[in-house]
Amino acid sequence: MHISRVSLTNYRNFARTNVALTPGVNTIIGENGSGKSNLFRAIRLLLDDTFATRRHDLRDTDFHRGLSDWRGHWIVIKIEFGDVSDDEAVQSLLLQHTADDSTGDTDRATYALVFRPNTQKRNELSTLTTGDHKGLLALQEAITLDDYERVLLGKMSVDLTNPDEYARIVGDFDNVIFPSTKNNSLPNYTAETGVPVQRDMSLWREFSLSYVPALRNVVADFNDPRKNPLRTLLSIRSEEIPEGDFDDILEMVRELNESIEGRDDVQDVTRGIKKTFKDAVGETYSPTSMKIQSELPLKSSDLFQSLKLYVSEHGDSALRGLHEMSLGGANLVYLTLKLLEFEYQSKRQAIANFLLIEEPEAHIHTHVQKTLFNRVTFENTQIIYSTHSTHISEVSEIQRVNVSLARG
Repeated sequence: MHISRVSLTNYRNFARTNVALTPGVNTIIGENGSGKSNLFRAIRLLLDDTFATRRHDLRDTDFHRGLSDWRGHWIVIKIEFGDVSDDEAVQSLLLQHTADDSTGDTDRATYALVFRPNTQKRNELSTLTTGDHKGLLALQEAITLDDYERVLLGKMSVDLTNPDEYARIVGDFDNVIFPSTKNNSLPNYTAETGVPVQRDMSLWREFSLSYVPALRNVVADFNDPRKNPLRTLLSIRSEEIPEGDFDDILEMVRELNESIEGRDDVQDVTRGIKKTFKDAVGETYSPTSMKIQSELPLKSSDLFQSLKLYVSEHGDSALRGLHEMSLGGANLVYLTLKLLEFEYQSKRQAIANFLLIEEPEAHIHTHVQKTLFNRVTFENTQIIYSTHSTHISEVSEIQRVNVSLARG
């Protein structure tokens, strides 16, 4: 199973774009500002379980900047899948939520995120008479982000990157023509726009997707617990530790903490702090009690994640902290850890595996860029690179290359 197409409507610097993808390795090339990062972000909003829950809401700044007024318009991010597995469980899931209507198995499915005005505002737009620009402006001025809803849809058959289809389903803003209502209900286009996918059935729970960001300042990322890939790896492995397996080590850590705290020099410092407090502010305002404690972790998961990585770079025998490495060396370590993270995550029973690697060429020698591109492969995994490196693009198969030309 792989992503065969990503369709973007009114999203950031994409007015309407279709990106065709193939199984295996794909390359998105383009200059800075051409939309490579936005394409990755769009995919992650639908498929990345570490991203979607934190980026629940879209903002007015996510609308295509070419719109004269974003209010009333829709943002649509649609992903189409090909070569869907014939596994019974996969077929059951996709047929229910995302697959084309069929009496038998499917090999194609769609999954879309739509950010649109709520039912009330869509009804108000539908009451406008053709050409009523003043009425449209008045309605738009009253619309805020609070009037928008974010819905996940499967089985979307309409192509809203097509201007004519967009005007038919969403509305023709230039000529003020909106789908009419009947009996105070919305037009019957549910079958085309798709069926709602409940949030607790969000398909990103069924996929394994890892994202390797552009390598800008990996030393800072290593110092950020939320971004440190080593902590993620250790966290994954710590969850696999059998109960009681760390008890002996934790007991030694507990004894070590007590030994450190009980040292005479530590006690001298404690007594010195207490005395200085009393001398400075008196007994009344001094703390009731005080103790210097050693805080080596006493949980196996915390102890596991307190470990640090030291590396000797090529041609150097001395082990160094990551902050002491060259920028290129630190980047390669970071990338390696992210690839291992993906390998760990892809072992769970996901229905599809995706790996997004953004501009891996940053601070990496040209020979390493080519080697990296040729050697990074995973079984049953679709890999999508974004790059503006000529060294990577020249070794990419031409049929697997997309040129990003979006402009704001």
